[in-house]
Amino acid sequence: MTPKLIALDLDGTTLNQDGKLSILTKQVLQKAQAVGHRVVIATGRPDSISESIYDELHLQTPMINFNGALVHIPHQQWQYEHMQTLALQTVTALLTLREQFPIKVMVAEGKKLLLADRPYTNIPFLPDMPNPERLLSATTLQQAPISVTMFIEEQRTLDLRAAIQAQNFPVSVQSWGSWSGENAALEVVTQNINKAVALDYVAHKLGFKQQDVIAFGDDDNDLEMLNYAGLGIAMKNANPKILDRVPRQISLTNAEDGVAHFLADYLEF
Repeated sequence: MTPKLIALDLDGTTLNQDGKLSILTKQVLQKAQAVGHRVVIATGRPDSISESIYDELHLQTPMINFNGALVHIPHQQWQYEHMQTLALQTVTALLTLREQFPIKVMVAEGKKLLLADRPYTNIPFLPDMPNPERLLSATTLQQAPISVTMFIEEQRTLDLRAAIQAQNFPVSVQSWGSWSGENAALEVVTQNINKAVALDYVAHKLGFKQQDVIAFGDDDNDLEMLNYAGLGIAMKNANPKILDRVPRQISLTNAEDGVAHFLADYLEF
């Protein structure tokens, strides 16, 4: 079989309901690598909470974080590293929205960067910061972040989104959906960010044709990647809103090791 490039979304796809790699999933992915296939992580997560999974799978490939805004190889310098950041003046303007809206927490993130404008706890996918050493402000932000995320009550999200878009910055506003916990969240990144663009970049650097890419995902932020791949696969538990726009759906969920079972059959292990 021609070697494949296997792109994996994490949450709701490769990780189980506890946010962990199952024993079977690790075994299948490690066997795939042993026989010549390459595995890449393609996640909306920041690098800080993806690297442990990367290490657990013993990967040496590039990793895609922030839904495609960061492409890098953890723990080393890679000459082809690619990162798309927000302009500092854009972030400064976003900070002024706190005067107009009851934003509970605003967080700026980037590679090895995490700043919040106030202490917080219990936000999914972010480490608790009950006593931050530095608070996010126009003066403390010296490094251009990849994203700025604002947590706010659900009923105010449309107004906040409209206010961001009214500033006419070259940005995209994305919703975290159910991952944001008790509050809704809007994440601001640069325009034209998606996993498909990043995966195409990785495929070219690793020498794979588009037809030899297999991608797995479960939500809106995976849609472009699933349609880019030669074989794009949505999980059984995928967001119903994307099902009429994905090439294929498998009959198992992430909790049932759907990725592992599909790959074991497809790669004929």
